[in-house]
Amino acid sequence: MVITLMIGSFVAILNQTLMISTLPTLMHEFDVPSSTVQWLTTGFMLTNGIMIPITAFLIETFTTRQLFLYAMGIFAE
Repeated sequence: MVITLMIGSFVAILNQTLMISTLPTLMHEFDVPSSTVQWLTTGFMLTNGIMIPITAFLIETFTTRQLFLYAMGIFAE
């Protein structure tokens, strides 16, 4: 369990680090100021903050198989 939590934490930190390191490239490619690109990072963090409690609820309510099949059905369309 501890190893799973450590891997999850590492991936979350890695995602945030990768998002921050791409800001200059995004500013250059889309020709927008830094304040506009920072909304991308803010939206990413807000989405993570909202999805974590929702994911906990879904895991308590449905089986892993049901969640997997539902997610594959959504992305397959």
